Amino acid sequence: MTEDRYAGRPFLRLLECLALDAIGELDPQQRTVLEAMTPKLAESLGREGTWQQIVAAQMNWGDGIEVAIRELWDRNSAVAREEGIELTPDEFSMLFADANTSEADND
Repeated sequence: MTEDRYAGRPFLRLLECLALDAIGELDPQQRTVLEAMTPKLAESLGREGTWQQIVAAQMNWGDGIEVAIRELWDRNSAVAREEGIELTPDEFSMLFADANTSEADND
């Protein structure tokens, strides 16, 4: 990951973290940072809840998004294995975030 990836798009990293959290691969230190920044995130986006709920609400995703992300991870991992490719959790999270945003998004 390069910082250029997030230049002008800070929300992109939050989407990646949401995906990593949903598949059980979020680093504990990153989780601690996200939990600590939840009040500021809530205030800046005008939302309430956990950081996961705030990110999901900002994307207009309903309850169950974590299950949907996990199912997507399971399917994509299986396809990658069938093709002899290892899909890492970080690669998946970046692909997930990219698929749900565009460069034109003003995060």
